[in-house]
Amino acid sequence: MILIKLFLVFAKIGLIGFGGGYSILTIIQRELTERGWISLQEFSDIAAISQITPGPIAVNAATYVGYRIGGFWGSVAATVGVSVPSFILVILAARFILRFKSSRVVESCMKGIRPVTVAFIASAAIFFALESFINLQAPLYINWGPFVIFAGAVLAAAFTKINIILIVLMAMGAGLLLC
Repeated sequence: MILIKLFLVFAKIGLIGFGGGYSILTIIQRELTERGWISLQEFSDIAAISQITPGPIAVNAATYVGYRIGGFWGSVAATVGVSVPSFILVILAARFILRFKSSRVVESCMKGIRPVTVAFIASAAIFFALESFINLQAPLYINWGPFVIFAGAVLAAAFTKINIILIVLMAMGAGLLLC
């Protein structure tokens, strides 16, 4: 029964998760924490791991959560569940895209989806900022180490020509030292 639940939950996530990995994180977090499958702290860890491992964030998260909840077959059910809707939608879109690409209805729908995608990405950013910078057990306590790492990474990315991969590696090193 859990395999079917995993498949259906992740199929729902895959179906409504427009905008890619970061925008889908908010949906994943809500669906999994409301069911009690993971805590907010576990979600934060899953999202971080999913971002640094190769592959799409949603697929990585589905595989990890599926394995945690239902073992090997749980990871298969969740991964297939999150992938199937996109696969079907891409096939359908490829078939009709040339026919409807100049349609005002399709253009209007896309204009409606874009702001929602931005909102989902912003929601994920706010969640991670709060999770990283504020101690949720003592909300008046600010974790300065992650804040300094964040500020340093933003400044390095914006005002230097340092390779992003090197910035990530330096942030990891700083995290080992400061946090």
